[in-house]
Amino acid sequence: MIKVLFESSIFLHQNVGGISKYVSELNKNLFKNNVSSKIFSPISINYYLDDKDNNSINYIKFSKIPKFCRKLFFFINNFLTYIYIKIYKPDILHFSYYNKSFLKYLRIPYVLTIYDLIYEKMKLPEKEFEKKELLNNAKHIICISEQTRRDLIRYYRLDKKKTSVVYLGTNDEKKKKTKKKLEKYILYVGSRKRYKNFKNFVLAFSKSKFLIKNYKIICFGGGNFLKKEIDNFENLGVKSNISYVKGDDLKLSNLYYKASLYVSLSIYEGFGLTLLEAMKSKCPVVCSNIPVFKEIYKNSCEYVNSKNINDIKKGIERVLKSKKKQKSLLLNSKKIVKKFTWELCAFKTAQIYKNIYNYEK
Repeated sequence: MIKVLFESSIFLHQNVGGISKYVSELNKNLFKNNVSSKIFSPISINYYLDDKDNNSINYIKFSKIPKFCRKLFFFINNFLTYIYIKIYKPDILHFSYYNKSFLKYLRIPYVLTIYDLIYEKMKLPEKEFEKKELLNNAKHIICISEQTRRDLIRYYRLDKKKTSVVYLGTNDEKKKKTKKKLEKYILYVGSRKRYKNFKNFVLAFSKSKFLIKNYKIICFGGGNFLKKEIDNFENLGVKSNISYVKGDDLKLSNLYYKASLYVSLSIYEGFGLTLLEAMKSKCPVVCSNIPVFKEIYKNSCEYVNSKNINDIKKGIERVLKSKKKQKSLLLNSKKIVKKFTWELCAFKTAQIYKNIYNYEK
């Protein structure tokens, strides 16, 4: 049986989130494919490592990294991972995030997953998350969409043969015992900064008398509202329509299930896992018409130009005002949900491990 170790970096970056969920779900499902895997994160701030079904090692958990301890915690995790590799003797290391500081200690082949090229596309400083050295020395690179692979090859001039596309997934939806009853709110999940385009969503909402009168916006995760956000809500006359909620995956699942609509207006994404999660809960989706969403979600969403306020407003109204439109989207999304599972993600990833293992042997 092939032994794979996931290193810890994402579990010090995220309490919850799409990347740490991906690593956790992958780790849980690999054993079905003759792969023995473990997550090794001696220190973490991550919720998913609490899962008893997850084959992970975590000694100390914080709700957040204490002030001035960030570099120390990463150093400790890297050092203990180096020791653990000597003891556990994995065949392959799979980086959970871009941790190039660990490279100089590594004597085994490794796999790297690329989630997006946002830093490159938006020309953001990325000293902490530089990818070039990691990419050059990786045995294989996994991209979570064809769009991400195209972007990766464009920015780093890599050989396509060194890369594979492995889509993310979701778990099978357990049937609710009670009849689904929609509540009058539109759900938004995650960060509200920069490329997520949350400001345009709120502005479009504020332009619609129908939406203001009939619906609320619930924002889940992404941190408490900043003062400048609250001031903006007030200036637009929608402060009473918008609320913030935080919680775990169970809380989020219930929000998806009861929401009238899910909205994601990012100008760039690597996959868009929250859209899939919304569809799993039979929640219709309005999203930006970016290539990666169209690649993955086909005709299961209502697409809008996320830079055009009027188009966003009309798109949201079009879905919420039409039961026929909602039914059509949900019917199409049912097919999409079946295509993307964590089991399939693990199967395809295991094939990559096996190819590396056989080559190295």
